Amino acid sequence: MNRLPALVAVVMIAVASAMHPRAAADTTLPSCPQSNPVITPTGTSPLVDCTLHSGDLDFDVRYWSVPELPRPRAVKVTVSDSSGAVVQTIDELLEPSTPGGVGMQDIDGDGRDELIIPISQNLLNGGNPNTRFAVWRAHGDSRHYERTQMVGQAAYPSGDGYLVTNGGGPASRDLTFYLPTGAGYTLVTVLTIEVLEADPATNRALTVNCRAHQEDGLHAVDMSIRQAEDYFCNSPAAKAIWPDAERVQIKRWGVFGN
Repeated sequence: MNRLPALVAVVMIAVASAMHPRAAADTTLPSCPQSNPVITPTGTSPLVDCTLHSGDLDFDVRYWSVPELPRPRAVKVTVSDSSGAVVQTIDELLEPSTPGGVGMQDIDGDGRDELIIPISQNLLNGGNPNTRFAVWRAHGDSRHYERTQMVGQAAYPSGDGYLVTNGGGPASRDLTFYLPTGAGYTLVTVLTIEVLEADPATNRALTVNCRAHQEDGLHAVDMSIRQAEDYFCNSPAAKAIWPDAERVQIKRWGVFGN
């Protein structure tokens, strides 16, 4: 069987399951062996059918695969309430490099767990593994989860109201700042923090530079790219990267900079 038709078959199964959710959750699944998601460079967790629990909701996790392809190529998560009624179904396509199974964690510090699905892992910025993953977030008391795709090695509250993903390599870190909203997360800006000078004996960073990148979401916080660089490069999350190094500003704003 050709690989492309096999993958298409997986997609069709996932789409069909989303269009026709079951009326009640499956109560036969065991608890997931690891509830926290794995997106770290070296961590792994098994991809097994299991169930997660958060608040008064259950999350039944089932993986789809075909004999010709290595590892599961899709996952379906059925969300049900305390009565067993299905309130949402979530489907994601996976790549063979995914480092771990579906997990739940309150990564933005709002008091509710997010559903996190690792999708793939790739080498970025000098060879460090970074995970591409989907974060499904429900806002406030809502039972509906919205999807945002992210890349990095860790995700955590920034300390000033944002969610930040931390990725990159040994001499360059990318911090992506998201604003939690009713539609999941809005990408506000990306910082690149680079080591300019390091101690040759210890490899300790001596001087670093921080630059912000323009993103459409800056309008959500009413900032120009210059204002964003001034603010986010001085945020707790940015200052935690190579905290002992001297911060060196490289002027890049021209006459028309804003």
